Amino acid sequence: MDLILPFLRDIHNNDNNEWYLANSQRYVEAFDRNAKYIEKLIRLIGEFDPSISRLKLYQCSFSLMRDQRIKLDDREFNDFFSGSFTRGGKHSGYASYYYQISPEPSSSGGSFLAVGIYRPNKELMDCIRREITKMPEEFDQMVKSTGFELYLKDALLRVPGGFNADPRFEPYIFMRHMLLIRRVDISWFEQEDWCERTAEVFKECKPFIDFLNRTIDLYREESPLPVGHALRPLRRLKRETMLSNADSIMDQRKESKAQFTDNLSEIDNNIED
Repeated sequence: MDLILPFLRDIHNNDNNEWYLANSQRYVEAFDRNAKYIEKLIRLIGEFDPSISRLKLYQCSFSLMRDQRIKLDDREFNDFFSGSFTRGGKHSGYASYYYQISPEPSSSGGSFLAVGIYRPNKELMDCIRREITKMPEEFDQMVKSTGFELYLKDALLRVPGGFNADPRFEPYIFMRHMLLIRRVDISWFEQEDWCERTAEVFKECKPFIDFLNRTIDLYREESPLPVGHALRPLRRLKRETMLSNADSIMDQRKESKAQFTDNLSEIDNNIED
C-alpha cells in the first residue's frame, strides 16, 4: 500500500488534469500494484468460485477517470482503487465480489467490501423480489450468514405493487440495489495477508452470489430486456421498443441457444469419431 495510499490521498486533494499529467508515472505504479492484488484475488476467489478463475485483469479493473454520465459530484478523477470479480466480467450483468480502497478523506464512500448487484433495472429487481418471496426465511439466513449489511441507499418507502412481504423481510423488498456491504478501515488493506482474508470473507458470500446469478439466468430466459448496468443505463425508447418486440426477441434467443447446442453436439460427435 506504500504506493497506493499516498497517491489516492494526493489525487483527492489535487483533482485536476494538470496534476494528474504531472504525476502519471505515480498512477502507473499504483495501478500496477493494485493489478497484482486483483490477479491474486482472481486466483483465490477462483478456488471456491470457478467462474472467477477465468477472468483477466481488464475484466476486473476500472479507470481512474470518472464516467461523466453518472458523476454524483464535480470530481474529475476517482480517489479510490477497486476490483470487481464477476462471472463473465464486470459488464456481464451478473453479481459481483467487490473491494474498494479509499483512504480518508474520501468522496467515494470510503473503504469497503461488497457483494451483489448495483443498479439493476426495475424488471430484474422485481424478478429478484419474487424469488425472495418464495423462500424468505432461507434468503434471510443466507444474508445474515455473510456478516454484511444491506445497502439501503435509495430504498423504496413502501412495498411495491404486487408484493405482499412478511414485515420481517420487507427490507429486502425495499432495496433498489441488491447489494450487501461491509465497511472496513483502511488498516484492513495495510496487512500483508489482506487478499487472503478478503477471499475468506467472500467465500461466505458465495451462496448469496449463486442465488442472484441463478435469478439473473431465469430473468434472461423470460425477459427481452438486458440486465442493465450503472454504466449502461437503458433509454426509455429502447426499453419500449424491446418490450413491443418481446416475442420475436425471445424467439431469436431460443433459436441461437438451440443452434449453439447443436454445434456443441456436432463437435462432441467429431471428437468421438
